[in-house]
Amino acid sequence: MSEEHLLKRNMGGFGLLFISIGAMIGSGWLFSALYAAQLAGPAAIISWIIAACIGGVIALVFAELGAMLPVAGGLARYPHLAFGGVTSYLTGWLCWLGYVVVAPVETMAILEYLGNLLPWLTVVNGDDRTLSPAGTGVAVFILAALTIINMVGVRMLSESNNWLTIWKIIVPTGTAILFLCMGFNSENFTVHGFAPNGINGIFSAVAAGGVMFSLIGFRAAIELSGEAKNPQKDVPRAIIGSLLICTVIYIMLQVAFIGVVPESSIEDGWGGLVSNGASGPFAAFAVMLGMSWLATVLYVDATLSPFGTSLVFTAATSRLTVAMSRNKNVPKIVGRINKRGVPFWSLLINFLVGLILLAPLPGWNQLVAIISASTVLAGGIGAISMMVLRRNHPEMHRPLKLPFGNAFALMAFTFGNLIAYWCGWDVSKVIIIVILVSLILLLVFSRGLRPHYHEMHPTRSIWIFPYLAGLFILSWLGPYKGGIGILASPWGDLAVVAWSLIMGPIGCRCGVALHHGQKLMESVHEEIGLPPTQASSD
Repeated sequence: MSEEHLLKRNMGGFGLLFISIGAMIGSGWLFSALYAAQLAGPAAIISWIIAACIGGVIALVFAELGAMLPVAGGLARYPHLAFGGVTSYLTGWLCWLGYVVVAPVETMAILEYLGNLLPWLTVVNGDDRTLSPAGTGVAVFILAALTIINMVGVRMLSESNNWLTIWKIIVPTGTAILFLCMGFNSENFTVHGFAPNGINGIFSAVAAGGVMFSLIGFRAAIELSGEAKNPQKDVPRAIIGSLLICTVIYIMLQVAFIGVVPESSIEDGWGGLVSNGASGPFAAFAVMLGMSWLATVLYVDATLSPFGTSLVFTAATSRLTVAMSRNKNVPKIVGRINKRGVPFWSLLINFLVGLILLAPLPGWNQLVAIISASTVLAGGIGAISMMVLRRNHPEMHRPLKLPFGNAFALMAFTFGNLIAYWCGWDVSKVIIIVILVSLILLLVFSRGLRPHYHEMHPTRSIWIFPYLAGLFILSWLGPYKGGIGILASPWGDLAVVAWSLIMGPIGCRCGVALHHGQKLMESVHEEIGLPPTQASSD
């Protein structure tokens, strides 16, 4: 067996479920309730419900894909099978942007949350908080530790994450229950109106308040499905189970947060809410309620929860770059697997990129909006890939086959576009820059890709460019952050829905022809242990 086929299937169903839960409960539970309340007020609860419904549709689509094709780095592999190399190249770059930033963001969240307790970790300039030289050194140490644990192997990753995830479930749940019992004030839900910023505030909280960011960690099970012992059953269970569990926890936390905010903190409305700075809102409330012991627990959790999420995403990012290597979108050495079944070079490269990202970055809420937008855009293209694979490969065994699967895929594509739109023009500008850089790199390295030109299928990617251009124009015209506001709600939102319903079927029709798709599919069969053709049992 060649080096590129040495990923070890050592992860059980329980471990895969905890991988997804561990990816979902990180800095999101420490910060998202605050930022969502600032944007939507008490209606942030609705934001969580909307995000859960959106995440549920996307999760079901990828549960079918993940069970059918349990390959490492699935979000990059599925578009490759459906559209060829150019589309998977762009999708991989979008997805990589949403992944590689997570570990540095979670690491910085650890130090930012601890900034009140250990002021030498950060430097405060007005409302901005950045890492001090000493804090940067600690951040480098954390990123190195994450990389080393992943280099030991997936078994250690799973075992380490299981214990961390048990803690990460108990602490947020217990915190929400204590706040609901000890200091809950129901008048907070109406004092400034339930939805002070209307529907715009609710949608903004979904995209830019950390709500969607907190719920899309289920995708870690997709990226690590290539190392699951029984992926056909365990991948769908991990994706759907983790989303259900974490949605309940996050809604409890949001209700508790709104009810426990002191009246003095919202005298000027929810938009002016600051709870002891962005660092440590739940810990500050615990001290206010006379539960100093809980504040201590929360400061410990402020280290463990983001560390656990970083641990998972360090693994997921490396598997994504392995997939990009197998798609021949990046140099082959990036996807090389060592004798321990670990993508050493991928982990090392992502670690070095993480060190660069420790330079002064935007605030947590701005970064999570970029992560959310880039990831759901990649996921939306993956959903259209499901439509193509259903058309071209109906014979493949699908352990989980969605009823009305094409309708679900089109809904997932539409929802992903809405999330990107709600993130606003400021985020769209960043994504445009990333896409332009990726295209420049594609041109620079095109000579090296010529031997694999037959897998690139550039004509099958033509739909991507008008699709993204139209979406970004709508973002610029919209009312969300940075937009010029010509398209007021709900007209801009309806325009995005209409554009999605037009471009989704067009994208599906651009999928690779059957004989080309069969050649691409055969390159995956050996990797997942399937014969070249496998009859459907549907």
